[in-house]
Order: sequence, then structure tokens, then C-alpha cells
Amino acid sequence: MHIAVIGTGYVGLVTGACFAEFGVEVTCVDVDEKKIEGLKNNIMPIYEPGLDSIVEKNYKAGRLHFTTDIKSAVEQALVIFLAVGTPPQEDGSPDMSY
Repeated sequence: MHIAVIGTGYVGLVTGACFAEFGVEVTCVDVDEKKIEGLKNNIMPIYEPGLDSIVEKNYKAGRLHFTTDIKSAVEQALVIFLAVGTPPQEDGSPDMSY
């Protein structure tokens, strides 16, 4: 099975790494090219205990992929997780523009 995770923040990156650890092929997508290049070099954009070793292990094993190309990620995915920010607007409703 192949899944795509859109967003590589606290929710998306941890979700993608954990699914890869369970043996699922995962592609994590982000619009931030620098962040994606960093992840490919095991530079974590967030701190979560043990995350760096899980990401490194699964990236090297070929189960965890990083890209900015959303089209290629979702075309091959059976499941797609959206893990992008929904910051509150002035009236308290979520900003769904991301």
C-alpha cells in the first residue's frame, strides 16, 4: 500500500514516519523545498524524540519519500492524509486556504 501525507509539520511528518515504520510506503509532500531537502538529509524541521532515527531508517529503506510534487505523490496513493495548518481567522473559524 502507498499513502501520501500532505504537510511535513508535527502531524504530517510524524504520521508519515510512523506508517513507514509499520512497513507502508509513504510519500510526504510539502511546498517548502528547503524543508524537503533537509528531510532527505535527515535534518528534522521539528523535535520529536526518536523521530530522526525513524525517518533516517525508513528513508534509507526506501519506504519513506519526500517531495514537493503533490501530483506525483497523490497519483500513486491509495490513501491521502491532509496535515496542513488551519490557523484561526479573526472570527475564530479555521482558515482552510492551505
